Amino acid sequence: MEYLSQILARNVRLLTERAFIVTARETLTYAQFDRRTAQLANVMQARGIGAGDRVGLYLPSTPLMAIAFWACQRLGAIPAPISAMFRHAELRQIIPHAGMKAIVADTSTWPYFAEIRDELQTLEHCLVASGDGSADDLEAMMARAPDTFEDRVCDPRDTACLFFTSGTTGRPKGTAQSHFAIGSTLRDMMVSHRNRFGEEIYLCAVPLFTNYGLNVTLNLCLYCGGTIVLHERWDTQRVLADIAKYQTTYFCGTPTMYVYMVNELDPDKHDLTSLRVCTTGGSPVPQPVIQRFESLSGARVSQVYGSTETCGQNVMEPTMGVRKPGSAGLPVGSSRIKVVDDNDAEVPAGEIGEVIIGGDCVAEGYWQDDKATAEAFGPEGWRSGDLGYVDEDGYLFIVDRKKDVIITGGHNIYPVEVETQLYRHP
Repeated sequence: MEYLSQILARNVRLLTERAFIVTARETLTYAQFDRRTAQLANVMQARGIGAGDRVGLYLPSTPLMAIAFWACQRLGAIPAPISAMFRHAELRQIIPHAGMKAIVADTSTWPYFAEIRDELQTLEHCLVASGDGSADDLEAMMARAPDTFEDRVCDPRDTACLFFTSGTTGRPKGTAQSHFAIGSTLRDMMVSHRNRFGEEIYLCAVPLFTNYGLNVTLNLCLYCGGTIVLHERWDTQRVLADIAKYQTTYFCGTPTMYVYMVNELDPDKHDLTSLRVCTTGGSPVPQPVIQRFESLSGARVSQVYGSTETCGQNVMEPTMGVRKPGSAGLPVGSSRIKVVDDNDAEVPAGEIGEVIIGGDCVAEGYWQDDKATAEAFGPEGWRSGDLGYVDEDGYLFIVDRKKDVIITGGHNIYPVEVETQLYRHP
């Protein structure tokens, strides 16, 4: 079993001069990325940050976010991505709860944090990329640091990342993902997506502080030895232009992103024919949108299903073969799907119940929250809180959130069915 920094070391050795991260302002090869992560790891180590320490990454989708995540892996520290949309209330909750020793920020996020800095007693270091070249500017400190680093040997079962999700149940919970769970999920996604090592070009416009952006896109790209075109924020016209400019082969986006692209796509102006693999998840995409996008790009858009608690995409609509509209697809790799009733008994094919995801992908639990962990994680895997069913061929269909079901007159009414009918209304 690998720990994550071994993946980076392997690909730096094999793909030294291949571009890894491309933005409108800079390009970093695998070798350059390796040196930048080493510099940041040295900066953190010099400040007493080490194995097991939690480091908050309060950053937008810039190369620094990727550098900080992988510097933590080399150091054996635990990166904890923080949504760039979180403000005082969330920061006051998650920073003490995780016992964060340090935080990495930039000029876009630091002002929100600085106002409450003195309240956060666990924090010893604030590493801020101010861009002013001063002595305490993070980029300046990195430039002065050595660009080699001896990676710490980790146990694959150690926590590799701590993701805080707001979810639907109140205060953010920290999902503890192990090296083994993340690595297993990356392997399964590479196979199910039919990714070609050292050849794919990804475009990421999903925030890197999410599991979808960080693991499902950035880290999958690194695992596969690909190049990632990184967008800090969504801009439909720029996304469409960059797909053609960089001959992008892989795109994963939210349903809303596909709607935006279909509405603004001009076949005479935008060439999307380089795309090989496109995925979407989070909620169903209206079939007319999928059909329109596929007709213009020639690529097949696969619905996927997964969660932060299971490190990525665990169910995927096949990129080839039988396709079933409305289905999330089939389990990938080691992932297992089980649908159970209120008594945890497995239900027959076609019968609706709660979806449980099991396999190597499952996270260790919620950070320092035994009660929530016991409620959501068990021997069979993670209880998703989603209602769905599996058909006779093993395809998973998601019906709705368990807590959203409306019971009236003894009948279950699923909001998604109401929404579907409203969408079809002229």
